[in-house]
Amino acid sequence: MTEPQTAHGTAEQTAPALQELVDDAAFLSHEHQLHLADHHGDDAWGAEMAEGTFTFTAATGETATCRLQFLGTAAPGPGSWMWAWNNVNGFPGDVLRAAEKTRETGLHEATEVELPLTDDLPYRLALAAKAVTGSWTHYSAPVGGGTRAWFLLDADRLALPAPSVPRVVRVLSEGLLSVTVVDHRRAVVAYATARGLETTDDGGALTLTLPDGSVTVRFDEHGRISGIEAASRRAAEPVHEPDPDASGPDADPAGADAVVDPAPRRRSWFRRRG
Repeated sequence: MTEPQTAHGTAEQTAPALQELVDDAAFLSHEHQLHLADHHGDDAWGAEMAEGTFTFTAATGETATCRLQFLGTAAPGPGSWMWAWNNVNGFPGDVLRAAEKTRETGLHEATEVELPLTDDLPYRLALAAKAVTGSWTHYSAPVGGGTRAWFLLDADRLALPAPSVPRVVRVLSEGLLSVTVVDHRRAVVAYATARGLETTDDGGALTLTLPDGSVTVRFDEHGRISGIEAASRRAAEPVHEPDPDASGPDADPAGADAVVDPAPRRRSWFRRRG
């Protein structure tokens, strides 16, 4: 299930910068990863590349199958990220479309076969692919030897529920911890637009109107988020949230994996050259 998005890097446009795509995708991506963890955080996984499917299996034996797009692999051995469009494994073209589409934007980091690996690079590249394709859920799967394969997943059950005040506050607070966001205001506006939320801008703050209340995001003189206030229509008094911190149970300061990996099965269908 894809969300409305602004096209990045089409033929008529200048190639996007990686940080711009990261800012555009950071909050919506984090909400989708929370949603994925809620439903499949403890599930085993399996990928069938020939069929383009990714299956979660719960402890009860119940399964849920998603469509997958293979983005690339992060390997600590060579210390590099390798894009899936290089296709050293000979996978079907249908599972490489997201990687190809990201490269076609002209994004510099997406046109290099391999990139030096840093802690947050895979997640930043996944965010770029999300902003380009409109597929907002990812899974980082261990495939042996410390290597992780990064996928985008699509399925009706992965669509987000209606936004709520508590969830939006959590998304905005934790989203800043999941990855480096430079333009905080741009990131909030991109999130509100994608979620269909009406916004009111008074210069120093943005207020997002939700079905169950409102969330006001305040910015300092440098444009950084300095506070988040929530008001529920069911509450007599506004609820003031503290500044974003790392206390959230699902917060991931490294930003590499928003989903706790379930004791997964290793897969043997990857090899790397380079």
